Amino acid sequence: FAYLRVGATLKFLTYIKKIKSLFGEKQPTYLFRKGESKGKNKNIIFLLPVTKYQAGGIKVICRQSELISKLNPTKINSEILFPESLSYKVTWFEHEAIHKGDLMFDPEQDLVVLPEFWAAPHAKMLSDIGVKYAIYVQNGYSLGLPLMSNQYDDLKEAYKNASLILSISDDTTECIKLAFPDITAEIIRIYYSVDADKFKSSSSKENLITYMPRKLASHSKMVLFFLNGILPKNWKIQAIDGLNEHGVIDILSRSRIFLSFSEFEGCPLPPVEAALSGNQVVGYTGEGAKEYWYLPMFTEVFCGDVRGYVKSILDKITQLESNPAIDTDGISKLADRYSNRAENESIARFLNAVEKLFA
Repeated sequence: FAYLRVGATLKFLTYIKKIKSLFGEKQPTYLFRKGESKGKNKNIIFLLPVTKYQAGGIKVICRQSELISKLNPTKINSEILFPESLSYKVTWFEHEAIHKGDLMFDPEQDLVVLPEFWAAPHAKMLSDIGVKYAIYVQNGYSLGLPLMSNQYDDLKEAYKNASLILSISDDTTECIKLAFPDITAEIIRIYYSVDADKFKSSSSKENLITYMPRKLASHSKMVLFFLNGILPKNWKIQAIDGLNEHGVIDILSRSRIFLSFSEFEGCPLPPVEAALSGNQVVGYTGEGAKEYWYLPMFTEVFCGDVRGYVKSILDKITQLESNPAIDTDGISKLADRYSNRAENESIARFLNAVEKLFA
């Protein structure tokens, strides 16, 4: 028993170290400075972390930053900023977001958008130089990450003093309200879009099951172990790992089943891309995906139900072998929910709110 307790403690400490490596220590090593912008336009600057993996949230923000500059070019511009490494570039997908190359902000022109896991202490850093900020919550279950550094009071102040709060899903909005019931800032629901002209089914589908191994790796390994001896011989499983966007599009277009191992996510992107690509999606909702998991091409498995997961995969294989037809009606509804129109309308609401801030 002592051995097990030591092992559990070491595992927990490893987890904490991993979280800190992803989202930073208690105090950042860089400092924001007040300056004057050269242009006349207002500027929305999205802060992003440098990550070692291809994060869907970064993809969403880069494209929305690009979109803002295109929607209202005469009044509002947008940039992305990686404060940990000003020279860092996102290259694993195509985008035209503008990279900001310094840590200078203009209180009269700039609105800085913080990711939820950086709300404290970055909000205080910006407040100290008089710069307005918003918080973009892409994962309601990450609200408490700063608590690992004993920053609860700073966190409450960050949300209390935010000019605006952006939320990526209905579930995320409810998490924000639950954590901060006295919040006064306007919460704006933001939709991302997925290009249904890119993520679409191939005319030659294969008996292929795909998944992303970085998501709950221990769960996917267990599921694959139990499938090992019972998976029909005419089916195969392939991991989606280390591919750029073109590679992901290609493999999703050919596969028939996508396995979701989402854990506590705001509105996970890969299951949407997989479903639009003609996949039956089996697995975890991560809670945030429940807003689209009602569609017929999604089969929910409760997190940790490995045996139920394996059974659901085998049932789905049986179903597809008797009826391989793709649910075009479900795809159409999903594409509309996460369309350019839906994203543009939500970003337009955000921009209207920004204009009022600076009026």
